[in-house]
Amino acid sequence: MEERNSSFDGGLFQLLGWTILAALITIITLGICLPWGVCMIQNYYVKHQIINGRRLKFDGHAIQLFGNWIKWLLLTIITLGIYGFWVGLKMRKWVTKHTHFEDSGENAESVFDGGLLQLIGWTILAILVTTITLGICLPWGVCMIQNYYVKHVNIDGKQLAFDGHAIQLFGNWIKWLLLTIITLGIYGFWVGLKMKKWVCKHTYY
Repeated sequence: MEERNSSFDGGLFQLLGWTILAALITIITLGICLPWGVCMIQNYYVKHQIINGRRLKFDGHAIQLFGNWIKWLLLTIITLGIYGFWVGLKMRKWVTKHTHFEDSGENAESVFDGGLLQLIGWTILAILVTTITLGICLPWGVCMIQNYYVKHVNIDGKQLAFDGHAIQLFGNWIKWLLLTIITLGIYGFWVGLKMKKWVCKHTYY
């Protein structure tokens, strides 16, 4: 049996630093260097993920993404914004394609095979569950979306799976919410990172 040791070991201040740098580069160049900013952030997220005891790496380069970004932008303009629904999914496919295990060979291939209609369906359902329950069932919505994303990822021939349950996340969510309120919102900066760590912990192959 494979070792079920998955985690995310990135820190908040590193993330803030890369995010600020990426934002500055994008703003200063009037959006032209957005692909460079995206690659900085994705490199940070990917290299700090460990799945089944194996660390991931990201080999995507901004110049590669730049060509795709221009194509997606033009298609979005030509279709009067309709193609924009696919851009987020195209970006995820590109990022997954360039995500590998550090110890994999040169010919390893990674793919994301999720479809837009499935994503829209799960997103609508998650929003409905969250809205109808006035936010109480947000953890259930989060788990629906994460399960969709993870189960459609194959890294170097290893199909990923997600075993996180909403009831587990619910306890953490209440704790994070209370800490955010007690600290007058300051702890809120850590919530996104805590969520990332929780998702990674429950991701395996």
